[in-house]
Amino acid sequence: MSERELKSKNKKGYWVPYILGIAACLALSVYSYTKFIALKYPDYIGLIFSVLLLVIALLLFYFLISIKTYTVINNKLIVISFERAQKTYNLNEVKSWTEVPIKGKYDRYEVFILHFKSGEKIKLSSNTYDNYFELKNELTKNKERNLKLEELNQIKSVLIGCIVLTIIGILFLVGAYNKLQNKDLEDKDIIVFGDKTSGSIQYINRKHDFVLIKLESYPDFDFRIQGKDLKATFVEELINEIKTGDSIFLGIDKTEYRTKIIKTDSLSFSDQYFFNEVISVISVHSKKNDYLKLSEVNAIRSDDKYWDFVLFSVFGLLLTVPGIYGIKTAIIKMNNEQ
Repeated sequence: MSERELKSKNKKGYWVPYILGIAACLALSVYSYTKFIALKYPDYIGLIFSVLLLVIALLLFYFLISIKTYTVINNKLIVISFERAQKTYNLNEVKSWTEVPIKGKYDRYEVFILHFKSGEKIKLSSNTYDNYFELKNELTKNKERNLKLEELNQIKSVLIGCIVLTIIGILFLVGAYNKLQNKDLEDKDIIVFGDKTSGSIQYINRKHDFVLIKLESYPDFDFRIQGKDLKATFVEELINEIKTGDSIFLGIDKTEYRTKIIKTDSLSFSDQYFFNEVISVISVHSKKNDYLKLSEVNAIRSDDKYWDFVLFSVFGLLLTVPGIYGIKTAIIKMNNEQ
């Protein structure tokens, strides 16, 4: 090994993807949060999305500032992180090296891995370091390339991908099964109570539309007709006929009645932190007319249940069958390699 010092050099503009990613995440995070606080009736999805984007931005910033610098001198490899020497490796302890070609979104690059006798690994990417090939040549001089390990690692990557594919497929199949298990609602499953409206009934036009009902006795709650139940609702008649101060009878899930209205049961995690002011309405009627019947809700849900079952089943099979075949093939190849 040469006595000269060889130090890694970061590529010009290596930081650009990180900065662009951080800027994009922060901008979208702020945008999502401003949209959330501007909504009169927030659904908290914007807030959750905003927080997730902020976390991603922080992770990208950490990855940027933690990029390592490598120095080769006197048959030693010095790893520098955060401007301080983190660890020194004796290159005589290198057992072998491997290489992994990677296809990025816009280009191809490779990752070079040093395997030490202690089991530790050092990875360098041609996408990050300008003198990657010079470093690679210096570090691999008189070292053995482990082609068998490269092939085995490639098979393992395929195996992991197939396992993930199969798990997702199984989740779809479980979802399909659960759709079939959805039973019709009965009168005993809901609580019907009467009150007076404290304002006009509104149709809120969003990505997921809903009808909003506010009641005098429960001003802190938003009673909503939403999702597939909207199809079973006489929306125009409800809005036009029920005015502020009129009596109305709402049917809601018994569980929501106990946890939110009379508070005899504990709130779920999501209700405790995000959706505790929203109550789904399953039936609506006045003294004169029915605007949302339980029987109509059941009919709509039953029809959609079978379509959902077919959709979930198809996606599940399309993912599970190739996934299982891939797992079987990868295991056979791994056994042949060992």
